[in-house]
Parts: sequence; C-alpha cells; structure tokens
Amino acid sequence: MKKVLEYIKNRPLALVSLIFILILYLFMIFAEFIAPYSPAKTFEEGTFHPANVELSAKGLAAREFRVLNPSSWQYAKVKGLNHKIRFFVKGEKYRLLGIFPAERHLFGTEPDPLTGDVYPVFLFGADNLGRDMFSRMVYGSRISLTIGFAASAVSLFLAILFGGLAGFFGGIVDWTVMRFSEFFMLIPGLYLILFLRSILNESMDSGQSYMIITLILSLVGWPGTARTLRGMVHSIKREDFVQNARLEKILSIIIILKYIIPQISSLLIVSTTLAVPGFIMSETTLSYLGLGIADPAVSWGSMINREISTLSNLKNFPWLLFPVFLLLAVTLAFNFFGDALRDYFDPYSVVFKRRKKRGEKKSGLCAGGKGTVSDGKNVGVEAEGEGCTGEACGTDGKILLSVRNLHVEFDVHRGKENIRVQSVRGISFNVKRGEILGIVGESGSGKSVSTTAIAGLLPANASVSGQIFYDLGDDEEFFRKTGLVPENSENSKDGAKTGRFLELTALNSRQLRFIRGRKIGMIFQESSRAFDPLQNIGSVFFETLRNSDPKITREEADDKACALLAETGITDARNRLKNFPHQFSGGQLQRIGIALALAQNCELLIADEPTTALDVTIQAQIEELLRTLNRTRGLSIIFISHNIELVSRLSHRMLVMYGGKIMERGESKTLYSSPKHPYTKALLASTPRFGMHYSRQRLLSIPGRVSDPSRPETGCPFAPRCSLATEQCRQEEKDCYAVLQGEN
Repeated sequence: MKKVLEYIKNRPLALVSLIFILILYLFMIFAEFIAPYSPAKTFEEGTFHPANVELSAKGLAAREFRVLNPSSWQYAKVKGLNHKIRFFVKGEKYRLLGIFPAERHLFGTEPDPLTGDVYPVFLFGADNLGRDMFSRMVYGSRISLTIGFAASAVSLFLAILFGGLAGFFGGIVDWTVMRFSEFFMLIPGLYLILFLRSILNESMDSGQSYMIITLILSLVGWPGTARTLRGMVHSIKREDFVQNARLEKILSIIIILKYIIPQISSLLIVSTTLAVPGFIMSETTLSYLGLGIADPAVSWGSMINREISTLSNLKNFPWLLFPVFLLLAVTLAFNFFGDALRDYFDPYSVVFKRRKKRGEKKSGLCAGGKGTVSDGKNVGVEAEGEGCTGEACGTDGKILLSVRNLHVEFDVHRGKENIRVQSVRGISFNVKRGEILGIVGESGSGKSVSTTAIAGLLPANASVSGQIFYDLGDDEEFFRKTGLVPENSENSKDGAKTGRFLELTALNSRQLRFIRGRKIGMIFQESSRAFDPLQNIGSVFFETLRNSDPKITREEADDKACALLAETGITDARNRLKNFPHQFSGGQLQRIGIALALAQNCELLIADEPTTALDVTIQAQIEELLRTLNRTRGLSIIFISHNIELVSRLSHRMLVMYGGKIMERGESKTLYSSPKHPYTKALLASTPRFGMHYSRQRLLSIPGRVSDPSRPETGCPFAPRCSLATEQCRQEEKDCYAVLQGEN
C-alpha cells in the first residue's frame, strides 16, 4: 500500500482525486457535524435564498438579505448588516456516528441575544423550501456514495461467485452461468433498471428504497465483470500450482478463493473503483425520474429532481446546479483514481512518450551520397576487431547493415521519479551480405533491444541515438514502389561504390513499413505467441503477402505459402494451411514464423532466441534450417541466444554483449576456442557440457549481480563481477576488449 501511495503522489490528477474522495467520505461520515442544519430544516423567509457567506473586515460573515419581490424571489443585500460566522458553534442536537450525543457544528452563527433567533448561513444558497443546499448535499452524500460502494460490493461478490464457478468447473455450469448473464446483458442496463424499479411497490420507505435500488444495480452490474473473470479463471486453473492443489484434494471453493482470485485481485480493485461512479450515476438517474429516494431522505439525485424542474429556475437560481457539478466531480475523481490504479497494477498500459529533440533528422537519405557516421568511420568500413572477410564468412564482403554508436534509453517511472534506463550504450557492428552474425550474452545485456531498434519496433518511451545504415542495393522495383531512393555511397577504403545506404534511424513509421518484411524480417522466441489464435495459417500468409502485392489472389497466396512451408520443412503444406496455431507444435510454429519472414523476400533475418523454448532435437533442426537458408538464399542472419556454444556453431562471427556494451567480437570459432575477455571466459565456463553430472562436476556460475541499466557503471560494466578488474577498468570509459588487444 505504501508503494501505491508513492505512485499516486507522482500522478497529480490521481492524487487530487484521491484527496477529494477522502474529503467527501469524511463529510459523509461526520455529516451531522459538518452540516450546519439538518436536511429537512426549512427557513420560511429563505426560499431560493442566494449564498450569503462573504469575507468582511472581521472575518467570515453571513450577509443579511431582504426579499424585494416574493413572486420572483429576488433578494438584495442589506448594507451594514452581517452576522459573524463562528466555528464549533452550538446548534441542533444530534448523535455523532449515531452514538455520541452532541450539539456542536463545524460552523454557523450565534443566536441573537434578544430574540434567540439564528440567522441562517447559506454557503451554496437555499432551495424552493428554504433548505440549506450545502447541508442537503452533505447528507445526500450518505446515500449516493454508500449506494455506489454497496452496489459495487454486491456486484463484485456475484461476479466472483458466478464467474469463478463458470471458469473453474466449465461444462454445464459454465453454459448455465453464461446464458444467465447474457440475459441481463441482452437488455440495455438503464431500461432493465427502470423496469425492475417500476414494478415494485412505490409506497416503500427510504430504507426499503435504498435496499431495493442497491440490489437492482447489483443485478445489472455483475454480468460483464463475471464474463471477464470467467475467462481469467479458466486460464489460471490450468497452471501447475492449481493442479497441485487439486491433487492435494483441496476443496474447489477454497482453490477458487485462495489460489485463483488473488491472482486477479488487481483487476478486481480497478474494476470496483471504476464501477462506483457508474452506480452513483444510476441511482441519480432513478431518483431524478422519481423512482429512487423519496422524502424525507435526500440524495444527490433527489436534489436534482426537485430543484432543477424548469429552465427558468436554472436561469434565476443557478446555484441549484451545485449537486450536478458535485456529481460530475465525483465521477471524474473516481475515474482518474481508477486509471492510476490500472496503470500501477499494469505498467505495460503506460508509456511515457519521449520528446523529439531539436534538429532531429526527418529524412532517411544519406545527404550528398555520403555515409559518414558519428564515430568518424564510413559506411562500408569494417569495425575494429571484425576480422572476418570474404570467403571466411561465406560472403562477398559487402556490407548489408551498419550500426554505428547505437544508444537506446527508456523513460521509466520508478518510485517518485522518472528514470532513464540505458539498455544499449554505444555499440557498433556490421553485417555482411550472406553472413550469420551471432550475438550472445545474459538477459538484460541489450541483445534484443539493439536488434529491435534496427526494425524500429521499440515502444514509444524509447529514445534511440546513433545511426543504422541499410544497403538497398539495386532493387529498382522497391525504389519505384516506396519512393525511398538514397544516394550512392562512395566511402569504402578503395573509393569504390559500396551500395546505396538508407539511414533507418531517421525514417518515420510510415517509411519503416516499407523496410519491414520486404528487407528485414524477424522471428521471436515464443513462437506460440506470435500468431493470432483465431486465424488459420492460410489467412496469416494471405495477409502478409498482400502487404507486398495488394492484387494477389487467395489461390496465388496459398501457392506461395505452400512453397515457403515446404522450403522450411512443413510436410503436407496444402492441407496444413487450414489449421490454426494450436494445431502445430512449437517447432512447427517456429518454421512457419521463418516462412512468414521469407514471404516478402527479406534479405536480413533477425532471429531473437528462436530456439530457447524448444527441446534439443528441435533446436538442432531449426539451426540446420537457418544454415540451409543462409547457404541457398544468401540470407543474412542476426542470431541472438544465451547459448554461446550454439552461436559459435551456427554463426560466422560473434558479438558478446554485457551491460549494453560489446565486450568482445571476432570470428566465432576463434572466439569460442580462444576467448580473451573475462566475461566471455565466464560465459564459457558456466555453459553446461554434454555428459556433465551434478555429483561429479558442479556447474559454475558467474558471481555478483547483473549490471543495473538505470545506474550504469563507469568504465567496464563487468568490472564489479570480474576477478581481474583493475582500477582502470572501474573508472575509465574505455573498451575493455580494446585494452586487452592493445596491452595483453
């Protein structure tokens, strides 16, 4: 709860809303003390009396008014006559909290010493019977605010009960509950409320009306939440911890309430907060239509019903609208507070968009045909330490992708402040045509973030600096369709033309859409989550192929899809197009993902840990498939993995990343057999080998804690965990690998 309050303190609207709601509920609880008069007390000479509280030389005072025209109730101030307003003044007797006898009120005027009369204080004016509007609004909050929470509580209980039973047991229970809820959802809520209330006895007292309205609102409000809970319970009941509880023969109702409902408590809190103003509005509507709270009880709806009867009333006595303004303020306050709770429990729903920096480029063309980048190196010039060239890499040595001095930061709300998480800190590398580049490192090292930045798929709270160049080659058809025509680059070592490079970091989202799929494809780690469960595979391919060829027919798309599936190892491809994602294994879905990436003839495939969630046999098959595509299609691949042995076996060159920086780079076989950086050596030492057994050889682990990207270390990020680190490693912003190359 302390963390929730800290979060709300940094959300001004939510904080103001919370304070406003708390004040309202304090007023409701201590209504007899806060209100100067009871809600039924009338002042015969105060019909439609305007507000009379003003600041005088002696402090707050109630100015005395006289009626000028009793028919139109026009008032005029009496000069020099006012009554000092005092705090904690004696007034009508009451019982505080229904228990303690008292007669003190928060404010009021003293009785006249001669006559004993009390001149009324009208903070917001008076109604048509001379009753104080402020006092009636304070007392009216007791019904309006409590009926909102009471109806929300009953509705939530019904939703948990019916939704939990339907989701947990399924079958006939699920069918019955869902049909029952659909009956209530079929009829518009307001019509159903009006119908149920109109058939009941109209001669009920205030208490009975309160209970009936609460029950009616609860009956109408539970179905929507119940259906949502049913789906979530149905998903959670399949988790292992629930299955273990069932094996232990724990009662089903206990499993639902103890094991499942707490998992969705954040949803319940948010939905309840957002439901309260809805129920308050429903009660107001009923009372306004004369089907709600009746005299002598008072609610905000009944006040609106009685006071706002004609337009002339509103024109002559505008203070009668105060209950409407209060109702609007309460609704907004609950909504703002509910939004903050939703964002707190689901941080993915909040994205802090970065502000565009002045002078940021808008065009993606290399100006004047020059590809000069921020670190002084030219496009086409190999980065330091990238010694793999020509046939050694299975390539012709031409650069396809050049990343220079890439920085990626995220604006994240943590605690009481916005912090900047530095995920990638100035990395540079090249990818040649037909090359497989491996990137390896621990979780959080910046592997996925750096490659996601290439395709421009980072969220809105990401800030990217540096340059990413892509060689478009001589694809004239692509230039004609997209209009992206970069200049020739003449920046290689020998002065020869190396290609036509496009700066991806300077493209807008519309321009990047031409690059994604057509030039750069991606496959992800969890293949089962990369597909729409409601679309069969044929529809997915048809949708993808239409991006590059809007005139393609379904038959042509199916033919191309079959060819791609066959190329990636899916047998009986024609019949499998009708299948849905859940009808494929994880390895088959990963093959389909690769086929989709190839559907638009991409030149660069970014494979973000595509084998992590697969078993060893399927991993080997996907590895061999990528190697085959690289050989037959000349496909360039960036392969990301935690497994340094797998990366060294598949890739031509390898980058080792940690803390958002590149620790070491080189040819894969050389780096795997003779690593130089302590982090690379630690990774290799902690990699399990086939035949290892815990009883004979313990698996080594890297000591210390992973680098925190919100508080990056000065110098080498691995220094705090490195046994060989020197003071120079910890203090200087120097590439540790360069130091090793130069000094050792």
